[in-house]
Amino acid sequence: MRRGVRIGIGAGVVAALLAAGAGLWVAFAGEGHPFGDARACEGSDVPLRVALDVVQLRLPAGATDVHYVTHSSGPAGEVSLAVAFRVSGRTLDRYLRENKIVPAGVDWLGNGPYSTGDSGADPASLGLCGGEKPITAPSVDIDKRLSALDGSPRSVDLAVGLPEGYGRIPTTTDVLLTVAGTTP
Repeated sequence: MRRGVRIGIGAGVVAALLAAGAGLWVAFAGEGHPFGDARACEGSDVPLRVALDVVQLRLPAGATDVHYVTHSSGPAGEVSLAVAFRVSGRTLDRYLRENKIVPAGVDWLGNGPYSTGDSGADPASLGLCGGEKPITAPSVDIDKRLSALDGSPRSVDLAVGLPEGYGRIPTTTDVLLTVAGTTP
């Protein structure tokens, strides 16, 4: 019984957040950028903070050149997010481990169980703006299925630009993160 109540409350909170995001979209649709956020690309229907809360992730500290597009399926409770950004290698390394996207034993992304070469989707095909370019080789593509705290599935796809030689994450790197999450 307690689990059912928690799921019901969680679904209600997410529905309210999505409704608030839709309201913001309507309020700011004529202002140039969705939600009045210069980082939001045309067609986004959920503010970045709401989408990140639904998929239970955050942007790494110090992320710059952020551009994102979000979509919600409404009553079904699915939110998808594509966000491109630049971040320091040290911060990205910490982010990948804290969010259990990369296990603690993987020191060299090129040696991990991940695809290397050109990676990630073409940002234009995702609706990303800001002149974002595809991440080309050398790079690594991390495709991971994670469980949110409530047990719902999240699909995380992260493309990271690497330096020549497929070594450690460079001092500063380009990242393309796509996430789909389903609310309880």
